[in-house]
Amino acid sequence: HLSDFGAKSGTGIFITARTKEQGQKMADNLTESGRIVGLIQDLETLSEIKVDGFLDMYADFFDLPSHYLPMLHEHYILWEKLRICCGRQMSKYWRYELNASTWTEALDPHPHPFCGSLDIDAVEKAFMNTTIFKMIEGSNNGGMERILRPSLKDDALDGGYCSRYNKAVRTKGKL
Repeated sequence: HLSDFGAKSGTGIFITARTKEQGQKMADNLTESGRIVGLIQDLETLSEIKVDGFLDMYADFFDLPSHYLPMLHEHYILWEKLRICCGRQMSKYWRYELNASTWTEALDPHPHPFCGSLDIDAVEKAFMNTTIFKMIEGSNNGGMERILRPSLKDDALDGGYCSRYNKAVRTKGKL
């Protein structure tokens, strides 16, 4: 049951940011307005602690037993591939490979290291088949299923969403 994933008492807000500094500023602003910040996740720290450190941080925050870590690892690794290779917030380099007219950066684009070699539908289906996906999907938990998408701006996954989205980028450019 998803209730097994209950956060420690007093948890309020989960923050994501690019840098530690941005995350702390957001937390400070929210705290000053009386909100409780439960966890700050930033890309800077993620690049330092890698996936296993990130998952250990989550397990500690949510007070999860160690047998949940393999499930979290499977879920996160697949989600990370979808996040980078599918949807509205995909890698700008992958978006460029799909359609060169989408490039707006001053720097030269370079090929994405792995998106082009993925069977994105197989990754999407494997993600949808993870234990955690199924737990969240079937939880009836007030919109929490939105986190089962490559980004909150994307539509729900159905086993073919990513290939349709990528095809639309190829043919229409920026979506």
